[in-house]
Amino acid sequence: MMKLDSDWLKTKETKKLFAVLPEGSARFVGGCVRNALLGEAVADYDIATTIAPHDVAALLKSAKISVHETGLAHGTLTAVVDGTVYEITTLRRDVSTDGRRATIAFTDDWTEDAKRRDFTINALYADLDGKVYDPTGQGLDDIKVPKIRFVGNARGRIEEDYLRILRFFRFNAWYGQDKAMDADGLTACRELKAGLKTLSSERIWSELKKLLSAPAPFRTVNVMSVNGILETLLPEASNAQGLQLMCALEQQRHLAADPYLRLMAMSARDELAMARLCKRLKMSNKEKARLMNWASDQTDLRPGLPEKDTKIAIYTSGQYVAMDRAVIRAAGASDPVQSAAWWALYETARDWQWPEFPVVGKDLMALGIPHGEKLGKALSALKALWIRSGFTVEKPQLLNAAKMLFLSSK
Repeated sequence: MMKLDSDWLKTKETKKLFAVLPEGSARFVGGCVRNALLGEAVADYDIATTIAPHDVAALLKSAKISVHETGLAHGTLTAVVDGTVYEITTLRRDVSTDGRRATIAFTDDWTEDAKRRDFTINALYADLDGKVYDPTGQGLDDIKVPKIRFVGNARGRIEEDYLRILRFFRFNAWYGQDKAMDADGLTACRELKAGLKTLSSERIWSELKKLLSAPAPFRTVNVMSVNGILETLLPEASNAQGLQLMCALEQQRHLAADPYLRLMAMSARDELAMARLCKRLKMSNKEKARLMNWASDQTDLRPGLPEKDTKIAIYTSGQYVAMDRAVIRAAGASDPVQSAAWWALYETARDWQWPEFPVVGKDLMALGIPHGEKLGKALSALKALWIRSGFTVEKPQLLNAAKMLFLSSK
């Protein structure tokens, strides 16, 4: 019998919560059990219970435990015990599915609940004593490998929710990087990939970001490319080799995984193509700005420029755009010397103490330049002069220039 010996099973918050629920009616399930068995960090606590959701809510409220009915129609509520969050879901079975959502019924059968889960390693349960239950009979064996295997029939699991295609690859990227993918699962993903087009952009992008955040996802992404799945999802960013080169540079230079930088490495620096990608995936304004700024920047930014010109180019591009452009070129350069030169440019952009333009509107208004269009033109002209100088012209000189250029007619 396998047992967990995790600290989170023994906390006063966990014990307080389980004391409220009838003995034997609740078990931890999913990611917290999986990650504990794999020796990974546990961030979320999911609990499955045989008790109906309204009854769970009543029991928690009677014990003065904060309850949020976050997904009551689906049997889920959130309990907050002295600051620790637990998601509690009544055991379920699927009544009908359409590839995007399911109609469910509540049950008290642990095996029925396990059957509707996606992968065997996610269908493991643990009680408060740490005893692990494996209703599918495959989860414990698969987690030892680890192997990402659909519960039951792979096609059936995918047809219940086509997002499971992406989850199959995401979990392989995180947990099975150096293992052969389950053949039945991969075949089903390839044959049913058209179903991805029925999913919302938000769900797809959320999964892709998690996949691209894995330590070394390039092998998985290459399999997606070979099987036509990458082209289905990311026709503008289907360069799996670019991702591999970026991952290699990350390892060499000790960079943290950055899903946006990796997406850029998979893409051509094409403004229109990136705009299509951002729009289709319904990215946030912040995400779109970073990707579009990288794709559209036309500044002459390259190694070998004089120091003054280098800083002007970095300032014109913007610090983060310059960093993104330089690190991607460092990853993609086939010549080690050229790669090192791009990396040096990246470090310059990263470490440069950003200069602050010393003149503000009030300074020019004090000289007699009126607020409005003339003031805007004056500020722009002075800033251009300051940039061309390599940021060396100081405030008194700039104000003198303003007098000559904009007040000489008085």
